[in-house]
Amino acid sequence: MGAKKQLVLMASVCLVLVFSASSLFAQKKPIELNWVSFVSKNMYIYKVVQECFIDKVNERAKGELAIRFRGGPETFSPFDIPKAVQSGVVDIGTTFVGAIEPIVPGVQGDMFTRLSLDEERRPGGAYDFLLDTYKKGGLYYFGRGLHEKQGFFYTVLRNKRVERPEDLRGLAMGGTTAAQAPALAWGCTYTLIHLSDAYSALERGVVDALQAMPASGYKYHSIYEVTKYIIYPPIYCSTVRVFMNLKSFNKLPRHLQDLMVKTFIEAEKEMALKGEAIEVGEFRWMVDNGHLEVLKFSPEDTKRYLDAAYNGGWEYQQKRFPEITPKLRALYSK
Repeated sequence: MGAKKQLVLMASVCLVLVFSASSLFAQKKPIELNWVSFVSKNMYIYKVVQECFIDKVNERAKGELAIRFRGGPETFSPFDIPKAVQSGVVDIGTTFVGAIEPIVPGVQGDMFTRLSLDEERRPGGAYDFLLDTYKKGGLYYFGRGLHEKQGFFYTVLRNKRVERPEDLRGLAMGGTTAAQAPALAWGCTYTLIHLSDAYSALERGVVDALQAMPASGYKYHSIYEVTKYIIYPPIYCSTVRVFMNLKSFNKLPRHLQDLMVKTFIEAEKEMALKGEAIEVGEFRWMVDNGHLEVLKFSPEDTKRYLDAAYNGGWEYQQKRFPEITPKLRALYSK
């Protein structure tokens, strides 16, 4: 073989190797998604989603899929996250359900659930209904970031000890929008306050009570310094939700879609256990260290206290979203 032919042959072999390597590299390059959180990386809610869901998806995808953290509230405000996910600016988001309602109307009603996670995911049940509802807003609904069996939001009192639910009547209750319904159902007056202002509002006596946070929130914001009592049990379910841009989800190969869904169903239970353990620990810290005294009603009064909160919540949602609320209430009630 002449030198020229050998040169041509070698060049051809090199080209084949280059194209083969390029093709192999292209095949191994992972699909990249990004996610954002409404809380910062030092908060446990971020950590449980990252560790229980994101990390496990990345591990199980074996290089086919890589989900990266893009930022917390310093990147997108909690209320902007659903819009960012809907538009595809980011692929996956986690925030509270009240921020999602402008895009998926009425879904905040799921915070009044009385069901277990397994009960919610029965075929044709509550989860399936919510999934279809989220899809109408351009989102794929994975599920709950946290789910506590005993409830999530506590009522704390500045200096008035109450013996029965009726003793709450006339108190000035502060809180977020979601706290309005139980406050009014208990006969309180209601003042909408930003959580960052809660400490000063209680300290100055602007409000007599607060219904807005889990135990971890009361500890984080040092609310126990300006209150004396905490009512047990808490009400409602955590409002943290995890969701994805629907187009991004639909573009994934079917086996990766299945992997993400299966991993989240497992993660949802794991996150619930870890979150509940943390919340119980924060509650016990405030009580055991003498910062707050626990107030418990009789079983009959406790039932009336809880029923008023849940019925009031559903009635509030009914006024705002009359089309979807009856269906949600039927699905999420036992």
